[in-house]
Amino acid sequence: MSKRLPPLLALQAFEAAARYENFALAAKELNLSQSAVSHRVRGLERHIGHPLFERLPRGLRLTEAAKAYLPSVRRAFEDILGATSGVFGQSGGAVLNVRAPISYTALWLTGLVDKFQRAFPHIEIQLTSTIWADKTASGEADIEFRLGHGKWPGHDAQFLFRDTLMAVGSPGSARALGSPVGAADLVSQPLLHVMGTEDYWGRFFEQAEIEWSRSVRDIRVDSSMTAAEYAAVSDRVALIHRRFAEHYIHHGRLALVSTDCVEPEEALYMLRPERSERRKPEVILFEKWMREQHAVT
Repeated sequence: MSKRLPPLLALQAFEAAARYENFALAAKELNLSQSAVSHRVRGLERHIGHPLFERLPRGLRLTEAAKAYLPSVRRAFEDILGATSGVFGQSGGAVLNVRAPISYTALWLTGLVDKFQRAFPHIEIQLTSTIWADKTASGEADIEFRLGHGKWPGHDAQFLFRDTLMAVGSPGSARALGSPVGAADLVSQPLLHVMGTEDYWGRFFEQAEIEWSRSVRDIRVDSSMTAAEYAAVSDRVALIHRRFAEHYIHHGRLALVSTDCVEPEEALYMLRPERSERRKPEVILFEKWMREQHAVT
């Protein structure tokens, strides 16, 4: 194999052909002839001394060596695209569509989006929210955040963090309980449950080896934000994610009522649709910025 860097145009042809597994479709994207794309890929194969594709009657198949090589090539192009967009911007403006569960949108993502747009003012952000993680909102987002187990058909998912669930109530409720209290002190309290999640109150009491059953006084709500708002103006106790709890505790609207907590199975993931087309520079830039800004925990 040559010690020189592979030709950039040959790498570009390889990356496009690998995405489509077809020289004709890669040629259309690159505005080249099919023979030109094939010629560039063969030149790259000669340069590295290994075949990259099996030529089939209808399309291409990546060799094992090519499968190992492709992620590094793709990352290199994405780094160049993201850096170019971040430093120089784009002519004609750029729009980034971001979607997240409503509680994460309001209590976590908005601050990050503000910070991102201050750093990259040429990128317009469209931010939308969903309530149910397993329901797809109308229209396709460039980047979506979802709470779950990391498997969604048609999407690549990158793990971001898993948030501890904390028991919180209004400051008045916390004082009345003499918080922080143990799980046993909350058995008779009116509780708030978030629909669409696991029975975390059940796990909360189970791990403390306390018998408990849901009361008819308990109320179910459709989002963690609603649970937090309800708890802030009532005597009810809610189990909400640490990032949400910290937001409300910081503003004096909620207080920690118990040192007991629950570690959830679900985590927050950053998703992007699986597509054969090259991704937009602003999407690449946002993902890279998000990884740098947010320490994975």
